[in-house]
Amino acid sequence: MSETDPKKEGIPMRVKSNLPLMAAVLAATTLAAVPAQAQSADSVIASVDALAGLSPVLSMTCDSVNFGVWRIPTRTTGGTTTITLTVSANNSTGVTTATPGGNTTGAGLAAGYTAPVAATCTVSGSNNLSKTIQTSIAGATNLSFGPSAHNNLSTPATLATMTANLSLGGTGVVINGIGTGTFRVVGVLTVPQTIVTGNYGGYATLDAAQVLASDQELTTTTTTP
Repeated sequence: MSETDPKKEGIPMRVKSNLPLMAAVLAATTLAAVPAQAQSADSVIASVDALAGLSPVLSMTCDSVNFGVWRIPTRTTGGTTTITLTVSANNSTGVTTATPGGNTTGAGLAAGYTAPVAATCTVSGSNNLSKTIQTSIAGATNLSFGPSAHNNLSTPATLATMTANLSLGGTGVVINGIGTGTFRVVGVLTVPQTIVTGNYGGYATLDAAQVLASDQELTTTTTTP
C-alpha cells in the first residue's frame, strides 16, 4: 500500500518492510533458547583369557638285573664262577647275553626259570627331545645278597657269599620326541668257590645300586693337535 507524502502531494511513498530481519532475529533467538545436548560416549567389551601349563618333571623307573638261575654242583675247589651279562644295544630292544666264566665245571643255566636279562631303566619327562642325556650309576660294587623267593625258589638255609658288580650298558640315554627313553643296566655275578647243599635257593641283593639320569644334553669335546 502506498501513502501520499504531504510534502509531495500526489506522489506515492514506498514503505520498507522489516519482516525478513524480524524473522532472522526470531530464528536466532529460538536456536539460542534450545540447550546443547552432550554427545553420548561409546562402550566396548572384549574377552581376556588366562593361560597356564603343567609339565612333568624328569622321572625314572628301573626293574631288576636278573642273572638267572644256575646249576652249580657242591664243591670246595676250582675257584669262583662268574656270570657276565652284556647287551647288544643300550635300549629296550637290546638282547641280553649271559656268559659263565671262571670255574664252570658242572655249571650251566637251569631250565624252566626266567632267562637272564639286563635291567631296563625308563626315563620320562625330559626336556631334551631327540637328544642324548647323561646317565651314571653309583653304589654298584660288591653288592651282597640275602634270601629271596626269586623265581619261586625256596630261601637258602645257608647264604652263599655271592656278590654282584653292576654297570651301565652304554653311555647316556637317547630321548625320543615325547621326552622318554630307555637304557640298560648289566653286571657280573660272582659265585664263591665253596658251594654246599644249603646254599641252593633264591637270592636278591641287600642294597640297591643308584642309577642317575640328568636332563643335560651330552656334549663332546674335540681337540686339534
